[in-house]
Amino acid sequence: MLQSAHRTMKIHLGLGSSVDKTFRGVNYANNFIDFYDDKNYTHYGPEHPQLNGVFYYDKLMQPSGDVCMASVISA
Repeated sequence: MLQSAHRTMKIHLGLGSSVDKTFRGVNYANNFIDFYDDKNYTHYGPEHPQLNGVFYYDKLMQPSGDVCMASVISA
């Protein structure tokens, strides 16, 4: 369904499964579709590091003055 959808803007989706307790992120636009999880998402920077078992989108351009999502989740 995602492959055949006609999109003009890049959007972000989050898909969770109660069956296998996983969460996937999806970036897709008119010319690509990428699936991510906590191991292969490449957009975490030193300010907002990857956490095992946790996937999150950082909606802001980095660096920003916002609180680090990883530090909030870790606490």
